[in-house]
Amino acid sequence: MIGFALRWWRPLAVLALAIGLWWHGYSTGAGRCEAAHELALARADARAAQALSDLAAAEQRNRLMALELEDAARAEPVQSPACLPRSRVLRLNSR
Repeated sequence: MIGFALRWWRPLAVLALAIGLWWHGYSTGAGRCEAAHELALARADARAAQALSDLAAAEQRNRLMALELEDAARAEPVQSPACLPRSRVLRLNSR
């Protein structure tokens, strides 16, 4: 009788250990999954910011090139008041 009284807690201890291990695994997995999602979101935000920066740089480059071409076309002296010279028209059309 004493042996039975001393052993009744073992199945409960095994059950409690199994529940504890499951809970530890579940909470650890959930934390890792959340961290992975946050990292992916941060990377996507960084890529979007980089794309916007590249787009702004390309637009600025195009604007500066257009201004340079226009300035070069306007800097050429007028040879005839009736029309523009061929080189000036080609520069204006190249942008």
